[in-house]
Amino acid sequence: MGDKLWNYLRYDKKDVNGWLQRVDAEIIGSILEFQDRQSIAGGCVEIGVHHGKSFIPLCMALRGDESALCIDIFDDQSKNLDFSGKGDFNSFQVNLAKFHLDPLRIRVFKGSSEDVSHDYILQQVGPVRFFSVDGGHWNSIVQNDLRLAEKTLARDGVIALDDFCRAEWPDVTAGYALWREKTESDIVPFAAGSNKLFLCRKDFAAAYRAAIRTPFLVHYFSKSYRSENAEIDCYRVELIRQDETRIKSAFTLLLKIFCPDIFVALIARIRRNPN
Repeated sequence: MGDKLWNYLRYDKKDVNGWLQRVDAEIIGSILEFQDRQSIAGGCVEIGVHHGKSFIPLCMALRGDESALCIDIFDDQSKNLDFSGKGDFNSFQVNLAKFHLDPLRIRVFKGSSEDVSHDYILQQVGPVRFFSVDGGHWNSIVQNDLRLAEKTLARDGVIALDDFCRAEWPDVTAGYALWREKTESDIVPFAAGSNKLFLCRKDFAAAYRAAIRTPFLVHYFSKSYRSENAEIDCYRVELIRQDETRIKSAFTLLLKIFCPDIFVALIARIRRNPN
């Protein structure tokens, strides 16, 4: 934990091929930091690591004898049925070495998550405190991956589901809805980021919602939504009004999305000197 993790999430991640927007990176960092403060223990898992962009911070957050497991088809692209990204095992290894991650803490499964059992995951890393689901985007595999996360999640762990409510990948949302309908667990969503839905057991949702209400993320908070059994904080920034947006608002939104550090600094300066 500490500067190394935050430097990666805010700056160094740009040097790794893949997708991890700043808001999601800040949420992940805040969750990992909260788990560290609360001594929440467990392994970390990611399905669909590509070149390691969002797997690397999970490895950086490992403590004690904790381990991390990555599950990816990598170079066997015949199993990439929806053509979502193109993992490369050599690039993945180079990136792990670049950030000086301990290979003895990292377990690798080269293959489809449909060929993985929850028992295998528990054998590799034990109960999971952070489970990132970012693999295949078709209906059945999304449900499969969420079931794996559900069955291996530590009592106070978190699941991050990538590409939720993305128009390009509608089956992710459909797969989540079907899993949600069938599950008998008490796992509920507590936050939506730029491209990820974050879930945990209901008893821990309020604590995690409070943990991510940071000085940075508060500028991206838009609303809380109450469902039948959960309260979900939204941090997603979208171009909702599009051509009806005023120029000043459009410029502010561009800064917010593409230059988050400049945006936050300007807001702070304006609040210090309102005149």
